[in-house]
Amino acid sequence: MKDYAHEQPWLPLSETLLEWDEAFHQLMLGDSLRMLAYEKAIKESIRPGDVVLDLGTGTGILSLWALQAGASHVYGIDLDNAILQQAKTRLEQAGFAGRFEAINRLSYEVELSQPVDVLISEIMGNLADNENFQPILQDGIARFLKPGGLAIPLSVASYLVPVAAVKAHEHLCRNEVATLNAHYQLAQLCQRKHIKSPFDLYYDTIIPRHCYISEPALLRQYQGDWSQPGSYTSTLTFTADKAGCLTGFKGYFIAQLSRDTVLDISGDGIDQGASSDSWKHAFLPLENPITLAAGDTINLAFSRRAAQQGKDFPQIYSWSGAVTRDPQIIGDFSQSTGT
Repeated sequence: MKDYAHEQPWLPLSETLLEWDEAFHQLMLGDSLRMLAYEKAIKESIRPGDVVLDLGTGTGILSLWALQAGASHVYGIDLDNAILQQAKTRLEQAGFAGRFEAINRLSYEVELSQPVDVLISEIMGNLADNENFQPILQDGIARFLKPGGLAIPLSVASYLVPVAAVKAHEHLCRNEVATLNAHYQLAQLCQRKHIKSPFDLYYDTIIPRHCYISEPALLRQYQGDWSQPGSYTSTLTFTADKAGCLTGFKGYFIAQLSRDTVLDISGDGIDQGASSDSWKHAFLPLENPITLAAGDTINLAFSRRAAQQGKDFPQIYSWSGAVTRDPQIIGDFSQSTGT
């Protein structure tokens, strides 16, 4: 049995990238959905002799798989020097000491001595871009990857769907939010982000498909040269296919890691390995739920305001809109993780 349940809100891992401790990394290493997909994609993509960049190395597991697949040299970039030392130790113990080069710097500041054949990264959050992966990958592909080289993932698409996640909403009303780290608490995070309401934050939460009020809609598609602005507003329209209580939106991504491997975190089978232990889903709650009838229209404006380039990667998400039952507006909402 997993130590989390459907509709149980957890504090978002993607908001504290530079504070991840051993528990956070162990959670990722134990995420079978993540691990199986990345191992398969790396081992089917790396050719003997390839030079590889692991962007956001962490514990070094992706680098290990690249070296096992025949990479001649792997550069591993990570800002956390302590966890990077763990990666070095892992690869030395596996017999790859001379083929792994650890770089403890921000990737924007790095210059490599040679271009790479393959760039590997797993810096996606559960909304895809909540770890600032788009500009980081855009810069990495442009400066480090050989012409015609391969980037893993090949593409990433993020989705939103309105949900009747009543239990999750009730947890937030009671300020019942789980965390892996005793030092990472809701009150401190809200204070740091200048948030007054727990409903102006997104949460890592497994939202079952039976909570869906309509079909999901594509939010963003990242592909090719990744040259999209980090700040944007997307307008989405949903039609309720059943009556229910709109308590927020579920966000998730589907990544084409390689030609034959897809990583889809939308699943909700906790004990069947169909859900992600580390990413879960993003739950974007509404402070005041709206009672819907089948056929109602949900109009959503979702925006992201990008952070300045630097050693921390915060961003501000906003989700606002209204529900109409033609021709009248029967409810509206406006939440934001910042001002």
